[in-house]
Amino acid sequence: MSINKLHPISLEGYKTLFNTLYPPLCLFASKYLGDIEVSKDIVQEVFIKIWEKNPQFKSQNAIKGYFYNAVKNRCLDYLKSKHVKVLNQATPTHLLQIEADDYFLSQVTTVETYAQLYKAIKTLPKKMGKVMELTLNNYSTNEIAEELSVTASTVRNQKVAAIHKLRKTLKSLLLLFTTF
Repeated sequence: MSINKLHPISLEGYKTLFNTLYPPLCLFASKYLGDIEVSKDIVQEVFIKIWEKNPQFKSQNAIKGYFYNAVKNRCLDYLKSKHVKVLNQATPTHLLQIEADDYFLSQVTTVETYAQLYKAIKTLPKKMGKVMELTLNNYSTNEIAEELSVTASTVRNQKVAAIHKLRKTLKSLLLLFTTF
């Protein structure tokens, strides 16, 4: 008989968790709030509250899901607050849409996909990775060339090589999406 043991998160584990989840959770929160600075504050609040509660988890996926749900709930609370409703004129229909499970799942999927993409980009050679980061930030080929002090053809060549390498690295992720 196997018993699922619950384990508290150590301080070092929590630091690692923060470093891993903080960026994607901020992006996730910004999908709800449309304000990255408020999103950062909310994600930090969630980390502090969870640390204070010191919950125990069965698995890594349970931890990640718990954090995403906590951030979602805190974002919804923020949006429902009188202060925000007055400032933004948030409509009840909009709140109902973003409270839906479909919205939550689509945002988690988007954020996790970007996290995997940026993780893969970090494995590329430095200049090639920078070209891809700037591309994802909607820089044109000429703007990237100017930013990196290279020619536009060098940027195009770096993009082609990067896409080729990223396809290999992200093949399993791409297969997952093509099965849906």
